[in-house]
Amino acid sequence: MNLKRTTVFFCLSIFLLCLLPKTSKADVERLPYPRALYHKVEFWKKIYTKHTSFQGILHDSEDPSIIYESVDLPKSRSQSIVGERRAIIREAIFGILRKRGQNLTTTERLVLAKFPKYASRSRLLQATENIRFQLGQADRFKAGVVRSGRYLKHIEKVLRDEGMPEFLKFLPHVESSFYPFAFSKVGAAGLWQLMPNTGRKYIRVDYAIDMRLDPWLASQAAIKFLKENIKMLKEWPLAITAYNHGPGGVARAVRDVGSTDIAEIAFQYSSPSFGFASRNFYPQFLAAVQVAQDYEKYFGALDLDRPLKFETFVIDKDTYIKNLAPQYRMTTDDWKLLNPGFRPPIFENRRPIPKGVLVRVVPGSKARSNLVASLDPQSTKASAKIQKQENKDRILDVFKLGTLKSSMQGGAKIKNSKVLPAVPSLESADGEGAKVRAGIPSINELMGEPKYAVKDVVAGKGWIRVEINETISQVADWLNVPVADVRNWNAIESRGQARLGQRLIVKFSSTSTQEFEQQREDYHTKIREDFFANYEVDKFVEYEVKAGENLWSICFQKFDIPPWLLEQFNPELVLWDMKPKAKLKIPVVKETDPALGSNQSMDARAN
Repeated sequence: MNLKRTTVFFCLSIFLLCLLPKTSKADVERLPYPRALYHKVEFWKKIYTKHTSFQGILHDSEDPSIIYESVDLPKSRSQSIVGERRAIIREAIFGILRKRGQNLTTTERLVLAKFPKYASRSRLLQATENIRFQLGQADRFKAGVVRSGRYLKHIEKVLRDEGMPEFLKFLPHVESSFYPFAFSKVGAAGLWQLMPNTGRKYIRVDYAIDMRLDPWLASQAAIKFLKENIKMLKEWPLAITAYNHGPGGVARAVRDVGSTDIAEIAFQYSSPSFGFASRNFYPQFLAAVQVAQDYEKYFGALDLDRPLKFETFVIDKDTYIKNLAPQYRMTTDDWKLLNPGFRPPIFENRRPIPKGVLVRVVPGSKARSNLVASLDPQSTKASAKIQKQENKDRILDVFKLGTLKSSMQGGAKIKNSKVLPAVPSLESADGEGAKVRAGIPSINELMGEPKYAVKDVVAGKGWIRVEINETISQVADWLNVPVADVRNWNAIESRGQARLGQRLIVKFSSTSTQEFEQQREDYHTKIREDFFANYEVDKFVEYEVKAGENLWSICFQKFDIPPWLLEQFNPELVLWDMKPKAKLKIPVVKETDPALGSNQSMDARAN
């Protein structure tokens, strides 16, 4: 009888287990939180919740639990006061060292109290070089929580489809505060801040279309990249750090430290490219997850944006938007907000929408034969009025332009003029030879010669000088040939890369010289246009190159500017062979709208 009861109970248990919903690996995975990172995580929680972008803190870069003071910035967000306060703290530490802790001033006592009781002289001396300023992000993070409502359902679906853990949906809080038009100085773009070369592995990134700015398509690309990272590195702290530092860089860190513990790597690994941003990326992410999951605790109740509704179709041939737009009752803002991956050349009719590209339109906006909506400002007032009212009635519940504007920055204006600049009409520019955007001089105008022309072309063969941001794979793509061909022509080993300034042989069997040069110039023009849409040169400083410095250290570690910008204002400079005592003109840049932009500092994206 007991055996019979046991058998019945066992079968019933199996039956009940079968009724339970299946749990995927992604559902049960938890985000590791090494306790050694506690102080770093708490530091970032303060940045995300207590200090706005008009404030910041001066702290020790090695030990962020050492916070010297908070700094309030003026309305202009000028950080000149930061340098002054940093100098005062630095001098106070030198005073402590000179006086050996005796007869200290009030400022010196306050600074000394920030350190452990028995801090060594070498630790204090090191601290004089570690005084760092971190801008607050509480207002950005709060706005990002509101914006995230527009995209989280889509991201969650992509994660489920790819079998990935749901906690990854919070990564855009670290990258962009869920601002889809964010750009970094080194060219990372969009919600997920994908670099151009990373983005091209999964989505289209060129002069006409940049799908990194499309939150829906960029989410798919970013999650595929993360999937490759976890496949290679096996542990999520490493895979997430690799999103910032690169999987190869993290693999080197694991080898050098001899451990996969992200805390050990953060504290012990030393590399010029593994800067503050890289070693703090995982603690940043942990902080963002905690704040986003419990946002009401920090920001109160928030009205999150709702997902947009739209219909989609694929372009079956190259089509200028001036020819497509009249077929739909949509405003210019509708087109731009639903198709954020379309760059200015599309809306200025300098480039067609390429065949095969996905297009989004407002539901039910297909124009009837008796009512063709035109975006030409000469359209009749009655037609425009009908179009506006019908669009409003159709999408008011999910697509309020006012709501989008306010969610971008607490009532701030959308950066249309910076990312997809408004034009008088989608028919105002001709597809043939329309003018380049005002205010950005052409590269040839700046350099005084056709900078990206192929040299000495004879019988379909010539050479180029490798420029900043160019890779062998990029050159091969422009030539429409396998990467191996470019390596063979130039006797480069199978995994080797081209060096900046290297003379590279190119052959034109699959494309013309003119097409190659056009693609090459478009590539560099896009980098410049994207940069100047979000940053401006504020002033210049003179600088003399010191022994041991190179292009990397000057641009990424000292002045926080992209190398091509340094070259632009120093055209006589040979970037790959800078000599000590060379005189440089350093452009000091600032965001045109500091409240909206990438959350990442330069060393985070230069790796």
